[in-house]
Amino acid sequence: MNTTQSFPKVSGVLITLAAATVLFAGIQAASPILGPFILSVYLTLIFGTLLHWFERKGLSTRTALTLTLVIFFAIIGIFIVMIVGSFIQFLSDLPGYLVKLESSLEHASPFFISVGIDPASMTIQNILQSFSAEIHVFFTNLWEMASPLLLIVLTTLFLLFEARGFSQKLQIIIREHRPGDLNKFIALAQKNIDYLVIRTEVNLASGIGTGVVLSLLGVKYAIFWGFLAFLLGFIPNIGFWIAIIPPTLLAWFDLGPVQAILVIIGSGLSDFLAEYILYTHLAAVGLDLSTAVVFISLFFWGWILGGIGFLLAAPLTLCVQMFCELFEETRWIRFLLGPPHEENGKKE
Repeated sequence: MNTTQSFPKVSGVLITLAAATVLFAGIQAASPILGPFILSVYLTLIFGTLLHWFERKGLSTRTALTLTLVIFFAIIGIFIVMIVGSFIQFLSDLPGYLVKLESSLEHASPFFISVGIDPASMTIQNILQSFSAEIHVFFTNLWEMASPLLLIVLTTLFLLFEARGFSQKLQIIIREHRPGDLNKFIALAQKNIDYLVIRTEVNLASGIGTGVVLSLLGVKYAIFWGFLAFLLGFIPNIGFWIAIIPPTLLAWFDLGPVQAILVIIGSGLSDFLAEYILYTHLAAVGLDLSTAVVFISLFFWGWILGGIGFLLAAPLTLCVQMFCELFEETRWIRFLLGPPHEENGKKE
């Protein structure tokens, strides 16, 4: 009797998992198109929120859209200026770095000999020749790397123009097919928007703090490293620490080991204040996701969508969790993805 009653539940779980496997396999196969599109959707959520904020302040829809587009293109312009400016500055500093590198290689000759490496092969010319092929491939494939960015910008623009009308269409469809779940879908969208806005604010604080710390310590390209910390901060738990590896190595090479340690301490303190004070203040409930799930989701979505999957791992997992809440058959998945269950105010 118990076996007969449990069989439909087991079969339902297996069918759900099989359907999810087929779905994610399809998403992975279409990731070159779906990845930029999903990122465009999330950018539209952020800038669409800004557009609605302008409208609530009494601006007309056309004026609000114009201001939103100005801010959107200003951010893109700042991004391009920082990348190009840092690259030009690096090229101007390159001869000095090559001299320092050659001196360091000379001092490291005994170490190379001890590990069986011929110091004569570690010349500047040989190192540059070994990287020349990779540099050539980088520039020849530059358009292939830039085309997804262009696709993201154009898709976001078109979605912003259609933001209000598309939202109304979705509400009409939901009212027609699932009238009782309209508020749940609205809550789903609102929580994702809240998370993205809060995450952006916290990353901005962390990035500015990192840039200020690096500037005070005299690390070159401090503004660029701060921007990198802001961008990689969207990767939960590990993104920020990946971002400060290059400035730490640069500080060690340029200023010495003490300054490199100060870079780690100062940047870590900036990130700590942003994550554990500002983020806690802005989002008291947090992600409502298990910490282990957030960490595993980095590799899962990175495998499914590539680099964009790493950036959007947390909001995508949050979206899956809240979507599973909408249906009785998948509510157990939402429970598994959540934090430890609380009973009588205590976590189990």
